[in-house]
Amino acid sequence: METFRAIMRRQGVLRYKCTPVEAEKIERVLRAAIAAPSAANTQPWEFVVVTEPGLARQVAEVLLRTQQEVVLRRLLETPEPFVEQLVGLYDEFANAPCFIVLCRHQRVALAPPEHAATVRDWDLCSLGAAMANLMTMAADLGLGTRWFGCVMVDQSSAPLKRMLNIPDEVEAIAVTPLGYHDEPPKERPVQPLEALTGFHRGDKYKLAALLQGKVALEDVVYNDRYGERGAA
Repeated sequence: METFRAIMRRQGVLRYKCTPVEAEKIERVLRAAIAAPSAANTQPWEFVVVTEPGLARQVAEVLLRTQQEVVLRRLLETPEPFVEQLVGLYDEFANAPCFIVLCRHQRVALAPPEHAATVRDWDLCSLGAAMANLMTMAADLGLGTRWFGCVMVDQSSAPLKRMLNIPDEVEAIAVTPLGYHDEPPKERPVQPLEALTGFHRGDKYKLAALLQGKVALEDVVYNDRYGERGAA
């Protein structure tokens, strides 16, 4: 598949088939992930690949519970009826045969301790690039993914880390399911910028607007100087 087409085809998938993902395809998405750039080539990533059926279902349950309690209720203050409606979209989520946990493991003492926060920011950029590569390759292979960052909130990663024996010095940053699905391609309507700037917690209509589409290119691109529009 053409690179641009694979990028544009990627979408968040919640409903999966039970069909196992071939080992060679799992390896391919991981190879794409570790081809990502990183600050000073420190490659701060590690991956926990979960394919054992019982364990994969436990991971799905932890993610769904965290998404519901931490993200929807606590962070977004989503009205209860809308929480139940959104949770209903996960009815086939536990079918996912594979989950990949993206971890940060700082192996290189790149800077003095007083700059640890800066190094962590660099690492998170690198990990984001790795996850983007992984998801794009998955789309190219006809596989679905979904980015879950809820494990970074407070101590939300603790149950997952215990379950998967992830040591204290390693951070769980994000999780994605990986699997076959029947979800049709999602429309990407042009989203007004006000859907982002006008969002506020507790309003289900504002949340629904936030989750739809992508903002127009001309709303986020400046030429030569910030604030200046014009032909690229």
